[in-house]
Amino acid sequence: MTDELLKLLRPVLRNRAKAERILKRYWTSRIAIIWTVQDVHTAANERDRALTNDEAAKLLQEMLKHHNKQLGLKWSDFTGYIEDYQLGRKMNPKEIRRFVKKNALTIQR
Repeated sequence: MTDELLKLLRPVLRNRAKAERILKRYWTSRIAIIWTVQDVHTAANERDRALTNDEAAKLLQEMLKHHNKQLGLKWSDFTGYIEDYQLGRKMNPKEIRRFVKKNALTIQR
């Protein structure tokens, strides 16, 4: 995660080594569990659904707003939301095979 943040901050940083030390020190007393749009697409594809990037991003925000803070988020929260609200479109058999055999995500455009 530190490398990813440094890459994003690179245009405004003058001293990469110093920034890296600061970020590493910052994260020694913290943890962050990150859910990404790619995770949402994977959860959708597991349920034979294809979402747009906008739908996946919106779902992430919904999970952030409505999750149980004591229990956190589980994979089933994502798949259940996708199923309950019938998000996205149904994947075709070719897309399903590609996902199952090659782990290739289908993202609706």
